[in-house]
Order: sequence, then structure tokens, then C-alpha cells
Amino acid sequence: MGENVSKYNSADVGYFLIGPYDLRDTSDKFEVSATKEVKDTTPFGVDSIQYEQPNMRAFTISGHDGWYDSAATSNAKAMVDLASGEHVLMLAHEGNTMGKRCHAAGGTIKSEFKASPTVGDFTRAAIDVAVSGDLDSALIVLALASVSGDGNSEAAYLDLGAAGVGAAGANVYMACTAIALTGSTNLIVTLEDSTDHITFADHTAFTALTAVGAEKKVATDMTVNRYLAVKRVFTGLAGTPTATFTVAVKVN
Repeated sequence: MGENVSKYNSADVGYFLIGPYDLRDTSDKFEVSATKEVKDTTPFGVDSIQYEQPNMRAFTISGHDGWYDSAATSNAKAMVDLASGEHVLMLAHEGNTMGKRCHAAGGTIKSEFKASPTVGDFTRAAIDVAVSGDLDSALIVLALASVSGDGNSEAAYLDLGAAGVGAAGANVYMACTAIALTGSTNLIVTLEDSTDHITFADHTAFTALTAVGAEKKVATDMTVNRYLAVKRVFTGLAGTPTATFTVAVKVN
């Protein structure tokens, strides 16, 4: 996935999101793996196995383990209730900080869940997930944190550097773990970009949120400018609405 993760340890993990659920606080082990499939193509008449590689990669998160907690957004509750189908995954293995890398995928599917009650011990729970498609090494544009009212991160923009100028296309990820609209209609989160970090324009808008959720947007043909920020707008702003969310981007 491109970067060397040996410089980081478990204390650096900023969040581990599957959909709107953050499993970090009750988890203590997981493994991220990438494999390339090989096919046995050995013909008759030879005495050594031959293989071909169809250039297909498979990503999984396995060996995940944690303490059982029935709270609505914690480990076992999230694992059991996670609906069938594909979900957004965001794993901030370098920390919950703008500019740090996170593993991100839009096609995460729960493949196995198990709980292991033990006499005289706390119950543990485990989950395995498979990724349909790629597991991106994305950059955090906005760290997971609670915010209130309308606003943006333009004053604390992400600089992609010279290599990021005019990049074509991006995968953009957003996960919202808490929201209180206080009478507002919904929350719209938008990735912005800029060529000069002074004037920002809308780049990719996510589907309006009325509850917690997560989404991946693919901008295949759009230019991504060097400087990135995130804008939030509570439609029909009423009271002091709050939300906790994060945004990350993998530019092409």
C-alpha cells in the first residue's frame, strides 16, 4: 500500500472505523493483509509445478480481536449489527491527524463474527472482513473530531505538495460517528480544493447526512488541486448542531 508502517505502533492508531462504528477503544489486535492470487497452470508431462498470476489483489482485515461491549457504537454491538453488504472502512494507523495516512476502502464486507465467553473472564469478540476492490492508502484531510455549526478547515488546509498539483481523480472517504441536528434538516460535508490555499472551490460533496453513516465517492475524471480542505453546512441551520466526522482522500 505504499508506505512503511514500521515506524508506528498500537499507540498511534487514531481510529478504526467500519461504517459509523469506531472499534478502536475495545480492540487490541488486527492484521491487514494484501495478497495476489496465483493459479496452478501445471500441464501434463512436467515434474515441477508452474503458476500464473492473473494480477488480481485481495485485501483482508483478519485476526481482529477485542473486548465485548454492548454499547451502541462499540465492538461487539457493531460487529453483530453491521448490515450485510459493503461498508466504508477507515483505519488511521498513523494517528488521527491531518496529513497522516489511513487505510481506506469502500467495499468492506463482514465475513465472520464470533464471541468467546470464558468462565471467570471477560467475553471477547472477533470479526474478519474482506475488501471488495482496493484498499487505499489515503491521506487524512480532516481528523475525526466533534465540530459545531457551519464551518470549514480552509485555515488548516492539507498541502499535497508539488506532486499533487493537477492530480487526475481521487477516491474520497467520509465517516460520521455522531450527529445532533438540533432542528437542522441535514449535514452536507464537501471536500474543497484550491490552487493557492486562499480561494477554495467545492470538489466532492457527500450525500446529505441525517444520521451517522459513511460513504466513499469516486471522482475519476476531476482535477485535484494542491490544497485540500473540508466544508460543512447544516441545511436550515437551527440551534447549535454538532457532528463528529473525518474525511480522507486518495489522489490518483
